[in-house]
Amino acid sequence: MHGIRSDIVIVSDGRGNAADIVSALNGFFRLREESLNDCRANGESGAHLTLFCANASSDETFAKLKNVVKARDSEKLFILPTHNSKSVARIKDLGIADYMVWPVDVEELRAKVKKAINRRVERSWAALDPTSRAALESSLVCFEDCFSRVQAGESLPMEMVQSSCQRIRESAQIGTLGGWIDALEEHHNYSFRHSMFVCGTITYFANAIGISGSDLQLLTVGGLLHDIGKSQVPLEILDKPGKLEPHEWDVMRKHAEYSREVLLREQGLDPSAVAMAVHHHEKLDGSGYPDGLSGAQISDHVRLMAIADVYSALIDKRSYKEAMSKEAAIDLMGKFRGHLDMDILRAFRSYMLDTK
Repeated sequence: MHGIRSDIVIVSDGRGNAADIVSALNGFFRLREESLNDCRANGESGAHLTLFCANASSDETFAKLKNVVKARDSEKLFILPTHNSKSVARIKDLGIADYMVWPVDVEELRAKVKKAINRRVERSWAALDPTSRAALESSLVCFEDCFSRVQAGESLPMEMVQSSCQRIRESAQIGTLGGWIDALEEHHNYSFRHSMFVCGTITYFANAIGISGSDLQLLTVGGLLHDIGKSQVPLEILDKPGKLEPHEWDVMRKHAEYSREVLLREQGLDPSAVAMAVHHHEKLDGSGYPDGLSGAQISDHVRLMAIADVYSALIDKRSYKEAMSKEAAIDLMGKFRGHLDMDILRAFRSYMLDTK
């Protein structure tokens, strides 16, 4: 995964709407532009997706496209300047079924691009050990089902949640947290990626310090569901490519309350799992949210979750910030006195810095 330098390479024949495509995608994805005339027909693009803005009905252009398409194993998406049956037939001859015709709906374009990139990332999981691969694949299905059910006003699939968490726990017993993070870092469902960063971090750490059995399973369930309330946050805020405005932060902060509403509806869910979701933004000095808890009011489970959540946010990349190294993240967290539990953080620091 570390070899990917761009999410998307936009290849243009110079006569299409490449500038408008760049404008629509910039900020949401890492982009690089190439001229079709200058594309090497051999060698990889170093991207998950090659997006072609070209008129395939031109014989000269099609000949060049054919060479470039054949040489690259990235996902491919065509945007045609006009609907032309010859162009459509030709790109299908190249084995590409995914295309759009200009003008495009910007939201639909972003969704198609995200889906294509994620498809490639998810295929890369085949190279993992079978246990970790099964944990990631089941977690993705579970997470998406949880979000869609909450949005539809339905109960969570708790049997699926427990099963997925069992697989994650099994992965933690044989794999490394670094491998887990690497497998997820290019995924473009940010809510899924962050939740799995948190879930993996708390599970691998807890497993390493000797927490096992039902206690470990509880932490894993809490990690998977810790941001379930974000399913109620508008997508334009949840996936905004830049920093949130103050009024948008007010909406985002409500996800903790939404988590309380969602999880209290579930029968038999351990109260500690609910607390981890509702209170992981509380701070020891009482300045957190949503309830302003402080000191002994914040359980050890929640304190663990807060550390996993902050760490995961710091090492993750967003359009408006670079990812921190684990060393830099932990050093910064050491300055969060009044927020994080320093005793637990010292144990976490020892685990992280001793883990390759």
